[in-house]
Amino acid sequence: MDKFNLDDFVSLEELIERAREIIWKAMPTAREPIKALEAQAEEDGMSVGLFDYLLEIVAEVFEPAVEEDNKEVIEAFFGMCEGLLGLNSSLLEENVDDLVAKVLIRHHPTLISQSGLRLQELIATH
Repeated sequence: MDKFNLDDFVSLEELIERAREIIWKAMPTAREPIKALEAQAEEDGMSVGLFDYLLEIVAEVFEPAVEEDNKEVIEAFFGMCEGLLGLNSSLLEENVDDLVAKVLIRHHPTLISQSGLRLQELIATH
């Protein structure tokens, strides 16, 4: 039997909205960068995708938190990742793999043990 994949049941727009809700609730420190990203996209006549949200959060929130050893933000980031992976979307999983799992493996391996079970399982596939 195939694994449940939310992508088969909701539109891309709905998936993005669900992911944004998780990000918004889990990462209050990401709200300003998200607003700026969305404002720029609107100004440019573009839409914001899953990859865009994650890239912005990794670059503007997670990496600075790692540099500053901000455990609260790092913990919230990992909680956000668990929430995103919990949607059971292969598209989200692919984005989290590319922008989070691989970054952790290459640049922050000591943080892997602090991540949640779903993210650790994803990392273990490498």
